[in-house]
Amino acid sequence: MPALRARLTAFCGAPRLHARFLNTLSLMEHIGSRKIMATQSGVELDNDTLKHLAEESRHAFFFKRAAEKLARRKLDYGADATIAGASARAYMGRLDAGIEAALPPTRPAALPYLYMSLIVELRAIWLYRLYRDILDSYAIGIALKSVLAEEELHLSAMLGRIGEMDADSEIRIAGFARLEDRQFRIAWRAIEDACEIVAQGAPA
Repeated sequence: MPALRARLTAFCGAPRLHARFLNTLSLMEHIGSRKIMATQSGVELDNDTLKHLAEESRHAFFFKRAAEKLARRKLDYGADATIAGASARAYMGRLDAGIEAALPPTRPAALPYLYMSLIVELRAIWLYRLYRDILDSYAIGIALKSVLAEEELHLSAMLGRIGEMDADSEIRIAGFARLEDRQFRIAWRAIEDACEIVAQGAPA
């Protein structure tokens, strides 16, 4: 927590790096929306899932727009416009694969998507609350209130649906949270390393 808080605080004094971090958040929200589209696009697609997809896409747009405002230029999702973008992709991919592999083949089709969403929402809410407080203290002008409100609603919805589908949900959630924590630490270490490289004047 102290190291993560220190890094988020440092971003507030370094607009170029901050823009790349915001763009990395946009990338991760975009990956999340793309995973929903890829796995939940069949005839059984319901209103709640479609709403979730729309909101994750909007979050990707929100962070991208904030990033480009700070950078004062258009940003893609390439290595020189994100911070440790490859590690961000790996975080999502490894978490998705780990959850998929841990669930029995007889599970409901929607269960991997629900667990993945739940575990990512838990991390997002934790990180965005911390980030919101730091942004507010520096009067940066990036308001996370609506993003957080939607993530919290997603979390509640995922918990309800998982509870209906899986009697072992409490045990699984604890295990998936441990998996996510390992992957998050790896991804954040990559962000720290990339920031150090940029600080030394080398490309990252």
